[in-house]
Amino acid sequence: MAFLQPDKQDHIPAADIRKACRRRGDQIGTIDALLIQLCQRYDLTLLTTDQDFQAASQHVDVRLWA
Repeated sequence: MAFLQPDKQDHIPAADIRKACRRRGDQIGTIDALLIQLCQRYDLTLLTTDQDFQAASQHVDVRLWA
């Protein structure tokens, strides 16, 4: 399993993801937004049972394992 570490270029897009969700009425955490950003950057599918990601996926482009 690969280790992915966010760098400086991931934090601003992650903040944009948080803002996009918040504007549409869904609050997501900073770390959740950063995980979404990493999935977008590396074209990954996120495996999670956290409902926050389900809500976020309605507002931003992220693939979730169903």
